[in-house]
Amino acid sequence: MELLSAEPVRERLSYRARSAIGGSVRGAIDAGVRAANLRLPAGRNPRTLALAARLRAEAADDRDYLQQLLRMFHEQPFRYSLNPPLLGSQPVDEFLFDTRSGFCEHYASALAVLARAAGIPARVVAGYQGGEHNPIGDYWIVRQAHAHAWVEAWLDGAWRRIDPTAAVAPERIEDGIDMLVARAPLGMRRLWRSNRVVGGMVLSWDAVNAAWDRWVLAFGPESQQRLLQGLGFRAPGLLQLALLAGAAASLWLLFLAWSSIRRRRRMEDPLHRLYAGFCRRLSRATGRE
Repeated sequence: MELLSAEPVRERLSYRARSAIGGSVRGAIDAGVRAANLRLPAGRNPRTLALAARLRAEAADDRDYLQQLLRMFHEQPFRYSLNPPLLGSQPVDEFLFDTRSGFCEHYASALAVLARAAGIPARVVAGYQGGEHNPIGDYWIVRQAHAHAWVEAWLDGAWRRIDPTAAVAPERIEDGIDMLVARAPLGMRRLWRSNRVVGGMVLSWDAVNAAWDRWVLAFGPESQQRLLQGLGFRAPGLLQLALLAGAAASLWLLFLAWSSIRRRRRMEDPLHRLYAGFCRRLSRATGRE
């Protein structure tokens, strides 16, 4: 149930996968895995451990206890921030009782500690949440800005996903990182996200790179050789390859420009288009063209 790489991922990869959305696989948890996901450092965060003991004693079961934690994050004055205060030697205590300001990793780690303190195996999961659709190439762009952290807790014989950030800042989950970028000071990243022309240019360039990666770089040497031979290049040199790449890029940019013009025309208001046509005919009829 995992995708693993034996080597560090330093370049763009292409692969196909199918998402299993039916929930976690049920079964027994290994004793070693259970112990690892209950481990807490000795002598750390005593206020958090006391809070966990009190809330667990008040809860009907593990599920009710975790619901109490989510209600605590939602109802008490916690806030989501990408610039939280620095924490000291008791980070979870300071976060839960003093600063109450942080991003997804703060909330996920605090919830995992609270769950483990109550005897519930829990682990922090780091991944990605959301993405940006590129309508030109019809694919999704997942950037480092979409990185996210949440918790998996062992409940009813399966690992269950729990996202405390959703209880604190649901707009962060619903709108993604774009919500935060829109509120950030003016910069290049905000500019291309807020300006349609600049944003279209960025997405067009990304589509060019994606197509190049998919149809050229993703091919192995044999596939590249077959492709070039099919185009009439028996033993292409560096100059021929450069000319071919330039011609392909020019054709692709022309295609993108043509597609963009067609899309704008389809999106144009029909009433405005009819009125513009009427004005052109009127100008020709009155000789004021």
